[in-house]
Amino acid sequence: MIKEIAHAKINLALEVMDEKDGYHMVNNLMMPIDIYDELILEKSDDISVLNDPFPNDNIVVKASKLFFEYTKINGGVFIKLKKNIPHQAGLAGGSTDGAATLRGLNKLYNANLSNLELKNLAAKLGSDVPFFIEEKPALCTGRGEKINIVNSNIKPFRILLIKPEAGLSTKDVYKNYKYEGISKDKELSNLLKALENDDLELLKNNIFNDLGDVALKLSNDMNNIFVKLSLLGLKVYVSGSGPTMYILDYDNDNLDIINEMLDASVFIKESKSI
Repeated sequence: MIKEIAHAKINLALEVMDEKDGYHMVNNLMMPIDIYDELILEKSDDISVLNDPFPNDNIVVKASKLFFEYTKINGGVFIKLKKNIPHQAGLAGGSTDGAATLRGLNKLYNANLSNLELKNLAAKLGSDVPFFIEEKPALCTGRGEKINIVNSNIKPFRILLIKPEAGLSTKDVYKNYKYEGISKDKELSNLLKALENDDLELLKNNIFNDLGDVALKLSNDMNNIFVKLSLLGLKVYVSGSGPTMYILDYDNDNLDIINEMLDASVFIKESKSI
């Protein structure tokens, strides 16, 4: 039996550029956070998932099939999946589960696949899945599958995650996005410098997300929350394609006000960077 922890992520930078071969090219600076799903893997004759929330389209099953096809191992796996990361949240709950499945199977069957092999397999499951093989702060380029681990000395910082009840389709967000050709090299450079030099203020002042405005336009619930929090003087960031937003370095007074202000259906969760 193998237990794997599958961490969520936030985007510190998401620069979305022109399409190439059907995919948008990106500069995507991602940070793993301490909210996670749990997977317990046991050897079996076939592939099955307990508590499978998506039986017809589960990345965990896809990852398992991909692993056995690649390794030529004649086996299967029974996976107990405990979901803590919200679905359709911009936190990559599916992608991290897929990567955790590959890592877990590699250990369960002593396959000795390298991280590079695992990342190459992960890239077949989705653009941001390779990031979760190592779960370290990284600048992901190309369509997101090229993982460049960054030098990060920043101390763990508080993150408040806020998500309206309704999800948001990544496909719809990208469909409504138009690249304006504005370079974000300066912001990216400052973010990398902030991580290296443990400078949280520099980090907060340079976080950006090209998909943020589109997500806010597509989700009234998300936009209403964004406006309410902004009127409190809080700096609110969008993670991925939304609808999860986050606030950094908040205090407990902020937290009390936010909890009182927002509807009970809104997902509010304290987290921290790892």
